[in-house]
Amino acid sequence: MRNRFTRGLCVLAASAAITTTLGLSAAGAASAATHQIKPHGKSNATLVCGFLCFNLSNLQLDGTGTGAFIQNAHGGANGTSINLRGEGIAKTNEDFEAAVDTTVGDLATPTTACGNGELSPTSIFCMNPAIFSGDPVFEANFAPDSNETGLCVGNKVANVAGRVALEPCGVSPTTMWVFDTAQFPVFHHGHFYAAWLNGGDTNFSHPLALTVNPSSKHPVNVLRTDEENTTAAFLPDTQLFTESFGHAGT
Repeated sequence: MRNRFTRGLCVLAASAAITTTLGLSAAGAASAATHQIKPHGKSNATLVCGFLCFNLSNLQLDGTGTGAFIQNAHGGANGTSINLRGEGIAKTNEDFEAAVDTTVGDLATPTTACGNGELSPTSIFCMNPAIFSGDPVFEANFAPDSNETGLCVGNKVANVAGRVALEPCGVSPTTMWVFDTAQFPVFHHGHFYAAWLNGGDTNFSHPLALTVNPSSKHPVNVLRTDEENTTAAFLPDTQLFTESFGHAGT
């Protein structure tokens, strides 16, 4: 039913955010999103995974630089949580591959996530194409040593806040994420940070956003979804994420 992601198509969503912010059309943004982008900044996946892998980090934990703590499958493919852990070149549980499948678009455009049914027509994204149309849509496939598992980071239940976990890729929009390039992005450490909104959410006003809990213990810095917090017209650092590509030291 869905167009599946192509293995190894590494696209820097932050770069798509820059082009969208500069006012490219949705079609132009989609074209830019389907080309490989040169990695930049500190990166932390294993040597084997190399430039196929991307490293998700959060502004709350990045301190004076980007990528000190990155996305990690706690317990591997059999684990129950995703968290942010101190980077390490030999830590295969930090290996994820991500690809842009399409942009949000609108219901009338069949080549977009809204038009081809990947996102619910009643979701906040498809109901507000003027805001989200050019935003990239993707899945994060757990790929230790560059071996894709077919398990993607997802919200366990649509419209219900809670810890994210590894779920089968391509089965539900709850494993899809919209990089919200138009609303509340910030620039720090040479990277754009913005909200990552869960594609399975149909809440019209407050979509579920990826959020780090820096106070969690088991595991530390657990990732979950919570309603996007736009108090005072900006997002808290715990809901602002960015990414880089490649292994440690690149």
